[in-house]
Amino acid sequence: MRKSWKWMLCVGAASLALFGGCGKKQADTADLVLVTDGSAVESEAMYQSAWDGLVRYGEENSLKYEACIPEGHTTEKYENTIKQAVQNGASVVICAGDTMSQAVYNAQRDWKDVRFLLLEAVPESESGKSRIRGNTECLEIDTSQAGYLAGYAAVQAGYTHLGYIGQKNEENGKLYGTGYALGAEAAAADMGLGENSVTLEYTYRKSGSVSPSYLEKMKSWYREGGQILFSDGASYQNVLGAAASAAGGVLISNGGVEEYANAVLKVRLDYGTAVYNALKEMKQKDFEGGKIITRGVKDQEISLEWNQDAVPSFTEDQYRALCAKFSAEDFSIPDGDVLSAPEKFKLSCVDVQKMK
Repeated sequence: MRKSWKWMLCVGAASLALFGGCGKKQADTADLVLVTDGSAVESEAMYQSAWDGLVRYGEENSLKYEACIPEGHTTEKYENTIKQAVQNGASVVICAGDTMSQAVYNAQRDWKDVRFLLLEAVPESESGKSRIRGNTECLEIDTSQAGYLAGYAAVQAGYTHLGYIGQKNEENGKLYGTGYALGAEAAAADMGLGENSVTLEYTYRKSGSVSPSYLEKMKSWYREGGQILFSDGASYQNVLGAAASAAGGVLISNGGVEEYANAVLKVRLDYGTAVYNALKEMKQKDFEGGKIITRGVKDQEISLEWNQDAVPSFTEDQYRALCAKFSAEDFSIPDGDVLSAPEKFKLSCVDVQKMK
């Protein structure tokens, strides 16, 4: 369990390949290639983490690797970049997110000898048809488990007035919130807290963008008794961090490259480990694609960090016991939106309310 707040990114000689691009064919070709959606690798937590896993696997197996950044944010640019990577010798191409779905849908058909790894999305045609071919694997991390870790740890750390912000039309908004509520309920029950002893206020936003007035709203939430905020990691997390610092509240940080001064807990989705493990499978001769692989806590691809000085009541032994729950055969996080319909999930300790 690391107590340092620093995200240990892959730097040094290995990072030089980040800027190699996918230009004209060179004598030294790359076997493993990460193709972004036009974003710089170091600007996005998922890309940076995936890159770390790719580098680790490449170094251990003496394989050349490269990150290719398309010169635009269109499917045509993505497809051209993938094509160039394949023509330059790539045997595995890694992409991420819904914006890459159509490019991968076409590329997996056009380059059957190349293996594709698509993170947090499925290949989808322009008309909306989904298909995962045998040379493709889709990998997702169960964010409801990440939410569960956050909720459980928050209550174990002594917080009883929780807040959650998620995006209304995003699946992750629901998954993080459901896990958060159920984790808080489990911790309160384990601690013997009474009925409605924990308040969880939530709101679902229509988008990740916020107006300046939203900062004042979140500061007011803290001043009116709110203690700790968690979100689905959307762009408004910056506003939550600013509100916590201004109002003397605390935050559960969710992924991201940014550091927040008032974050006492941090949920980390480790796409690096997920990519590393997936590459080990994909480079085997008997690889069988055509499926979605879901990873989580028991795969060590979701973890929690905390500031021991700020939350001394949450210990490493408690964290190990919490992680062990995810390996139990009878443990699962049910489907559904707990926050929107708490009565269906028979919560006892947690009182779910809409944020005013």
